[in-house]
Amino acid sequence: MASQVLSGSSNPSYTNNTGQNVRIVINYMTSTQGITINWAGVSASAPNAIAIGRNLAFHVGAGSETPTTTGTLNIAASNMAIYESGAAQRVNEALPTEIMLANGQSFSAFCAAHNIVVIPEAG
Repeated sequence: MASQVLSGSSNPSYTNNTGQNVRIVINYMTSTQGITINWAGVSASAPNAIAIGRNLAFHVGAGSETPTTTGTLNIAASNMAIYESGAAQRVNEALPTEIMLANGQSFSAFCAAHNIVVIPEAG
């Protein structure tokens, strides 16, 4: 089976029925109301997340004004979520950008725009 791309404007979902393991790679996911990811009976939520993904370019600023330092850029670890939080929030949240699913397991997310690739183990 070839790779499958999930792109859209809200709430992606996928059930692995390939007969093999698959890798879910989140290239981009955004939301104005936080992001929640569910997979294989597990749930992770980042209520303050603006965008997550692999290889994101990120700018901390205030609209069209001069860039400001009132926010912080948080990088939890390699292949984890990156998000901007206001000075009053200072919370630690992390979401995975790559997960594995066994045959029969499902993935879904509460988010807005997204681009996700599903890669079968056998290629």
